[in-house]
Amino acid sequence: MSTLEERIEQIKTQFIGKTDLRVLLVEGPDDVDAYRIFLDRKFPEWEKAWLSTWAGNKADVVRMLKKEPNWIGLVDRDEWTEAEIADQKVDCANLIVSPRFCVESYLIDPAELWAAFPDKQRKKILGGEVQFRNEVMATQTEWIRHAALWHGVRPLWRQLRSLGFPNSVLENPPMPDDEALRAKFAEWHVTLDADAILAAVHTLEAKLSAEEDSKLCAQWLHAKSFYPQVVHQTLNRLLGQKPARERRLAILRTRSVPDDLVPVWQAMGLAVPRYRNDKP
Repeated sequence: MSTLEERIEQIKTQFIGKTDLRVLLVEGPDDVDAYRIFLDRKFPEWEKAWLSTWAGNKADVVRMLKKEPNWIGLVDRDEWTEAEIADQKVDCANLIVSPRFCVESYLIDPAELWAAFPDKQRKKILGGEVQFRNEVMATQTEWIRHAALWHGVRPLWRQLRSLGFPNSVLENPPMPDDEALRAKFAEWHVTLDADAILAAVHTLEAKLSAEEDSKLCAQWLHAKSFYPQVVHQTLNRLLGQKPARERRLAILRTRSVPDDLVPVWQAMGLAVPRYRNDKP
């Protein structure tokens, strides 16, 4: 039995048992924490029909969903393009791709954070919301460049793989001759053309520089890094020291339940919400 099959069996025996619970499968334990908090607040009785648990990573979510078509999977968007998302959904109808880069993207938008703060925390920040936004986004230019490189360079590996890199020239004999090898290497070289890649990064960088904070924070900034390195450190400085996990959970409990998760609730058959502390 493979590790993947072992995890599926563990979920079935340890968590589902003889119940009729369906599974909302996410990538990791942090994702479970976040979506459980949102579900508890919006649909207090959701656990009568559903179990939320983790697979380990995005690829395992997809693989497990293909074996368990009655489960629903929710994965980060991160570097997937719109075309790749469409292809994934064709292959895996029970897969939902988050509207945001990753679950940490719900923790970094200055406007959403400010709305989540109680008055006593807001009063600690001289200059109010404008100053807070400026503090969080002080290194925005560097993080935009990081995002442009992430989204511009990461897909190159998948493009190369689709062109047969490296296995198409490493299979067992008979081996390709020099002419065939030269043609394949040239094909890979076009994909890795330095000037073309740099031009694409510059174009994306310019586009992101013109985006509003809300979209930049939701879909483009690498929130798994931006949250601990920027937001958490900024909040430590402005509001006082707090352990990273404790602060993360506190924000999730006080920020509004995101409207962009409605498709997830609908897929779970939770279209009519019963609100409990939906907004701070």
